[in-house]
Amino acid sequence: MGRIPHRPGGPWPGILLAASVLGSCLQLTLAQTPVTIVPPSTVQIRSPTSRVLATVVLRGSEILPKPTVTPRQIQVLENGTFTLRCNSSPSANTVLWLQDGVSLAPSDRLVLSPDNRTLTVLGVTRGDAGTYQCEVRNPVSTNRSENSTVTLAYGPDSARIDPPGPIGLTLGSPLTLTCVANSVPAPSYRWVLNGTDTKETGSSLTFKLTTWAQQGTYECRAHNPVTGRTAWASVAVRVTGTGAPSGLSAGAIAGIVIGSLVGAALVGVGAYFLYSRCRNETPRENEAPVPVYENLPPTAGAGPVTLQPRQPDVYEELKK
Repeated sequence: MGRIPHRPGGPWPGILLAASVLGSCLQLTLAQTPVTIVPPSTVQIRSPTSRVLATVVLRGSEILPKPTVTPRQIQVLENGTFTLRCNSSPSANTVLWLQDGVSLAPSDRLVLSPDNRTLTVLGVTRGDAGTYQCEVRNPVSTNRSENSTVTLAYGPDSARIDPPGPIGLTLGSPLTLTCVANSVPAPSYRWVLNGTDTKETGSSLTFKLTTWAQQGTYECRAHNPVTGRTAWASVAVRVTGTGAPSGLSAGAIAGIVIGSLVGAALVGVGAYFLYSRCRNETPRENEAPVPVYENLPPTAGAGPVTLQPRQPDVYEELKK
């Protein structure tokens, strides 16, 4: 093993090199770290067991600092595109990319720049969301960046209400309706009853059925402000039990009541006209009966036919 002392003011301040000959190979070892290497230089090495003088050109490599990925956090729309940049020392001759700790390989959707320092993902899918890192290497060191987080904005594709309907409850029963929609970021909610906005905006709607007007069709509307998409779901809620108006709305109930009153009035008017007609057709008391004539068949050998009055009907006074 031979040692190469540095000269004061030499090209590698503070560095002590050790050299050893292994067969036909010359191995140099840094005896002190960290180091900063200036451009390539020529040194002479003498083996303690040989008088042969070797001339070696040293091309040094630095201990790589930790790289960074920009941007550190990004949100992209589904089917969109995003680009990440690995920022590292120029002496890094190898750059690798990882997603959630797994090395990435170039593909039709994963495009790398010629120096591998830029990663572009095309046609982003939900599987592309996660944490990304870049790893840099040179002959003497390896270092990896902190995480860069990629989130995907999508949905809502659909919505549903729990519990599903139809729901039948007695008056005074409590009820909680929950709207579920798969969406990133989380959607905003609106609740509508029978087409009228209730002004409720949470994912859950909790109330007690205290009036008939609270029954009907409840609808939740989930809206993603980033994707601009909205999903709907609805459920029917009906009041059951004694005194319930058969699940009819307030408008239907009012219509039935009004119809019933109009029908009763029409029946009364009809009865009055029937009574008046019957009264006009009944002979009045103490009035002489109107004579009715009948045509009698002719009698043999008799003279001209004459009309004879028919015997009047006898009316019997009906006693109540």
